[in-house]
Amino acid sequence: MRRSATHAQEGFTLIEVMIAIGIMTVGSLGILSMHQAVTRANREAREMNTALTITETWIERVERDALLWTAQGFNTTELQGTAYLQEIAGVADETAWFKPIPASSAESWAFDFFSRDTRATANTMYCVNLKMSWLRQGSSVRVDVRTYWLRGGHMIGTPAHAKWVAATAFRGAGCAAATADGWDLGEAPNVNVIFASTVVTWLRRDTP
Repeated sequence: MRRSATHAQEGFTLIEVMIAIGIMTVGSLGILSMHQAVTRANREAREMNTALTITETWIERVERDALLWTAQGFNTTELQGTAYLQEIAGVADETAWFKPIPASSAESWAFDFFSRDTRATANTMYCVNLKMSWLRQGSSVRVDVRTYWLRGGHMIGTPAHAKWVAATAFRGAGCAAATADGWDLGEAPNVNVIFASTVVTWLRRDTP
């Protein structure tokens, strides 16, 4: 039996194919943009969690250091056994921000991408500074901890922002508090910072 000459031929026209490709392209771009946004958010969340972990580590170190403050007073003689609290010895009110230097080489003021202590300039991504102020002179001290870090992948190409901090400048600064103050933390577009505080008091040890 012969097929009718008027039978419609099945298939798609060129216009239909182009419309379908256009729809798929727009949808793919939307998915790609969402994927990039999720990836960026995950990276920033990870950096924040790492910074929080480092901050908690340093709060514990300061509280451990306070166990060596065994005599009430604010002079060097009362605080000489401490590693960090001695910075406020003889200070009437508060210290400036400073870089804490642990006695043990296994600990550091700087940390790498995985929140591990490091003193290698090339590996530094996070920095810690401390600031101390008397709550009750000779008896209790407020210790502020700031952890700041170089944000990964924040800007592509040549940065134009006046407060931009180059990676080489960040690592080359060696976590110096004065340099960080000069960066005006909080305004530098690719440097984040978080703050935390704790209060420590001298430890009374009664003679048996």
